[in-house]
Amino acid sequence: MKTLSTLALLTAATAAQAYTLDVNVGQSRHSNSYDDVSVIGLGVGSQLNNEFHLGLNVSRKSIYEALNVDAKATSATLDLTYSLSPMGGIRPFVGAGVGAVRFKGDSIFTEDALATKFFVGLAFPITQNVEFSVSAQNSKFHGVQEIDGGPKATITSWDGIAALRFNF
Repeated sequence: MKTLSTLALLTAATAAQAYTLDVNVGQSRHSNSYDDVSVIGLGVGSQLNNEFHLGLNVSRKSIYEALNVDAKATSATLDLTYSLSPMGGIRPFVGAGVGAVRFKGDSIFTEDALATKFFVGLAFPITQNVEFSVSAQNSKFHGVQEIDGGPKATITSWDGIAALRFNF
């Protein structure tokens, strides 16, 4: 009987969760570079409770300007965000993500690599179901080879992101 009551509670908790859709735009600056590149992204997720949000985010950016490599990077990360207590309607948050990145281009040897990121930001409510956020994130692509047989490196960038989150 405990199993059935646990299943009932789990089903009720799942039904009460808020699902989210995020639309992200921003600028990215790779380490050892003075050139900025655009970042666009889309995310879907679930508000686990008042503090934690779990989301899958897909983003795309060029890396040819920054590293003299003609390639585009598409990353997918599973992000966990922790919201701190709101202050005057503004909600600070911190988070981390891990996933994979796929490169497409003629001048890069690596096709797939590990992607990680850490981020901090502020969210501002616009309506009951929409919020605007700004964040800074440190993104890393690990084990990237520019040429066959060349050394593996980590591509690091700092990204400034503006986002709209729609809660359903």
